[in-house]
Amino acid sequence: MYILAFLTLLLSAADHWTTYLCLRAPVAGWQVAEANPLADWLFGNLGLVPGLMVDSVVTVLAVAFLLTTPRIPKVAKGMFFGLVIAGTGVAVVNNLMAIRALGLSPLGTV
Repeated sequence: MYILAFLTLLLSAADHWTTYLCLRAPVAGWQVAEANPLADWLFGNLGLVPGLMVDSVVTVLAVAFLLTTPRIPKVAKGMFFGLVIAGTGVAVVNNLMAIRALGLSPLGTV
């Protein structure tokens, strides 16, 4: 279970970093937008960096809760982590393709 939790956190961090790179500044000739409506609302109301920070804290707290609660069966926890890993993995790949198409550096350098 700890491996799935670690992968969830790792992919979440990759998603947040690549989202930041894609949305931090306009790119001439491109209109880039957040596809997740909840994240888009969060970024629109708090700003990109504060929104990503809130998202990160909520993610860490949710993972910690799932790891420590005995109320949720291990199978359900594993399935949940698996779904989050799959969905977040797709988001990271999409963001990386956008970064490449936009001509941005995945390291955040110009």
